Amino acid sequence: MKRRDILTAIGVIAGFAMMIWAMAMVSITKYDVKQLKLFWDVSSIIITIGGSFCAMLVNYPANKLKKIIKIIIESFKEGEKSSIDIIHQFIELSRKARREGLLSLEDEINHIEEDFLKKGLQMVVDGIEPETIREILELEISEMERRHKMGSDMLKNWGAYAPAFGMAGTLVGLIQMLGNLTDSGQIASGMGKALITTFYGAIMAYIVFNPMAANLALKSEEEAAIREMMLEGILSIQSGVNPRIVEEKLISYLSPEERKIYSTTVASGEGVSENG
Repeated sequence: MKRRDILTAIGVIAGFAMMIWAMAMVSITKYDVKQLKLFWDVSSIIITIGGSFCAMLVNYPANKLKKIIKIIIESFKEGEKSSIDIIHQFIELSRKARREGLLSLEDEINHIEEDFLKKGLQMVVDGIEPETIREILELEISEMERRHKMGSDMLKNWGAYAPAFGMAGTLVGLIQMLGNLTDSGQIASGMGKALITTFYGAIMAYIVFNPMAANLALKSEEEAAIREMMLEGILSIQSGVNPRIVEEKLISYLSPEERKIYSTTVASGEGVSENG
C-alpha cells in the first residue's frame, strides 16, 4: 500500500488558503469575508470548469477519461519502498540464494508485495534465461512509463484547456458588457465575468492540474529508476554473484545524499553487508 504524499496535499491546500486569504484582504491588517463574494460567479464556473471538461471529453475516450479521479489520487501518493530499503532486501535475497540455492527464493516470493520484483524472482526460480528476463522486465518498465505519461498528459492538457476557456469567458463577459453600455448593472456584471473566468482558469491550471502533472511525471521517473535497480538486482542474484557485489551495483543507483544515508544505516548495524 502506498504512503500519502503529504507535500502534495500541503501544496494544494496552502495554495488555495493563500488565495482565499488574499481575496479576503481589505488592507494589510484588515480582512472581510464578504469580499469573497466578489470572486464567486456561477456562470464563470460553468464556462471554465464545465467547458474545459467538455474539451477533455472530446480529447479522450471514455475508458481513459474515467480514470481521471484515480490519476489525481495517485498524485497524493508515493512509493512504498525507498531505494535504500530495496538494497537491504536484495542483499538478504542474494545471501539466501548463495547459501541455499535459487529455488529457496520461492518461499521469499510469497511474502513480496511488489508485483514487478515478484515476477522477476519467479522467472529466476523457473530457470528462464537472463536475456529473456531482461527483455520481459524492460517491456514492463516501458509500459509502466507509457501509462504514467498518459495520466500526466491528461492533467497537463486539462491545465492547458482551463485558461483557454477562462479567456473564452473573458470574451463572453466583454461582449455582454459592450452590448449593454446603457445599463450600468450589465456593464458591471459583464466586466466581473470577464475577469473572474480568467482567474478561475489560472487557478485550475497553476495550482491544481499543471503541478499535479509535473508531480506524476517525477514520480514515474523515480519508479522507473527503482524498477531498473530491481532488474539489476534480479539478474545479479540469478548469476550468483557475491552479495557484496550486488550491494555495490545497487548503490550506484543512489544519489549522493542517499549514499550518505545508506552508509549511516550500515554503520549503525541496520544493513551491514557480509560476504556470501
